[in-house]
Amino acid sequence: HTSGLKLLESLLQEKTSAKKMLVEDVMKCSFPNWYTRFEKVTIKSEIIPLPKPVLEYLLEDGQLVLPVECNKENYDGIEEDYDDFGDTDWTDSGGQTSTAVAESSTTVAESSTISAEDSELSQKSFPEFSTEVKSALDRFNGQMFCKLNWSSPKDATWIGFNNSLKVGSLSQLYLLLKSSDFITNDLTLPFKFCEDKENASERVDYALVLRKWVDVNPGTEYRCFVVNKELKAISQRDDASFYDHIPKQQASIKQDIFSFFHEHIQHRFACTNYAFDVIRSRKDRVILVDFNPFGETTESLFFTWEELRDEAREFEFRFATDSSGVQPSPYRHYSLPRDFVDLSTGSDPAKLIDFLNLRTQNEESDSD
Repeated sequence: HTSGLKLLESLLQEKTSAKKMLVEDVMKCSFPNWYTRFEKVTIKSEIIPLPKPVLEYLLEDGQLVLPVECNKENYDGIEEDYDDFGDTDWTDSGGQTSTAVAESSTTVAESSTISAEDSELSQKSFPEFSTEVKSALDRFNGQMFCKLNWSSPKDATWIGFNNSLKVGSLSQLYLLLKSSDFITNDLTLPFKFCEDKENASERVDYALVLRKWVDVNPGTEYRCFVVNKELKAISQRDDASFYDHIPKQQASIKQDIFSFFHEHIQHRFACTNYAFDVIRSRKDRVILVDFNPFGETTESLFFTWEELRDEAREFEFRFATDSSGVQPSPYRHYSLPRDFVDLSTGSDPAKLIDFLNLRTQNEESDSD
């Protein structure tokens, strides 16, 4: 009788622990740990190890100062740009150089030198890392998406050009990464919701993930939840919008995702419980986007985590059935960093000029 109770208790404990988020499971969802195995069914990507100086730079508080390697991107002027100012006669009526002008010019020159020195001192420099990023950008034809091991800077679209996560320059990449709370959480609290976080001995090898840019209709993205290696739930990924094609095509969407799961994921991914994101752009066309830990660090969208942990539940596909069923954007509450306030108020003219130069450069490249 006692042995039977112990066996039952052991089974219950095992079943319960299976639903807990563990450090090991979070690590299995880290992009560098799964990409090679699923390379043929996901978006083309490149992985660049994140050097310690870059990691420290991303975690620095204070003003947003772009690295030295971004300077050339922000200013492409040449000497001929100033020809329109014409020639200036700096001599007085007697043919002598004005003393006041000369003294003023010397003061301005000294001030500019000091300012330039201060600027160089405050700027970091990551020549090798930046060169790798620019090389990848060239290979992706000047358009790519960036993220770290788990998260992308999707809470920082407000600073992206055209409110997009599309990266077209080194400056855009650093701006997005530095402005994102999600990126900071990746670097500081990757195991926040893990049951065994106190005993975590895992060392994270952080990496920058660069992916080929793909224009995706948000209405074709879905999040899938796997419990005990069985697909138990699918949710519309963008829970802030209604897409009329989803209710009409729900049967074929479900069938395509199930077929993809059984063929490419179910017996190949190492976790027992997890979530994965896919794009189902058309019938019989499904692309893997990412893997996510099974727990609160991952958005449950149209479900609750209590529902998803109920193993007795039957499979369910949830989506917005009309415009009244959508949710507010989950990123609306993210505050603006101090540097953006400086930009919007004009309290830091130099920073505003740099930002406008970046935007102008991006618009010119788009028109080309």
